[in-house]
Amino acid sequence: MIQYYSRFFGFAFVLLLLQMWVFDHINLFGFSNPFLYLLLLITYRLDLNQFTFIFVGFVIGFTLDLLTHTAGAHAIACATIAFLRPIIARFALGVNYDQPNAIYNGTLWTNRILYLFLMIFIHQLIFSSVAYFSFSHLWKITKLTLANSLFTFVLITATINLLQRKK
Repeated sequence: MIQYYSRFFGFAFVLLLLQMWVFDHINLFGFSNPFLYLLLLITYRLDLNQFTFIFVGFVIGFTLDLLTHTAGAHAIACATIAFLRPIIARFALGVNYDQPNAIYNGTLWTNRILYLFLMIFIHQLIFSSVAYFSFSHLWKITKLTLANSLFTFVLITATINLLQRKK
């Protein structure tokens, strides 16, 4: 378990720095940014303690808020996703939701895509809603949620396929 957490936090450090220095400066179509750090929350083992995961999600979001000056939007979105992940996993992955690496193997690719998209979409919806926090910006929230979700989904799917161990 110590090996898993040391590797996880090393990967988190690298992804948070990449998010801050590279991905926050990518503006596809002038407004869409990918959120690759969500890979940490998506690939975290499903069989570990839920409270620890919520705490880790909050710390990841809070760290990114401190580094990017986003006033708590990342922390709220990450903690909410960490809290909702068992429900999303149970819905999307079916009976295999409690396997440690269900996102990589043991489930249909359609279930994995549904899991990825729900995690990303809900995070983006919460992040955009907290960042703008006004009904007058409803169109901007919707536009950012959809564009960022699709851009992040493509990037995370490609990254998972690149990092997945081949049999």
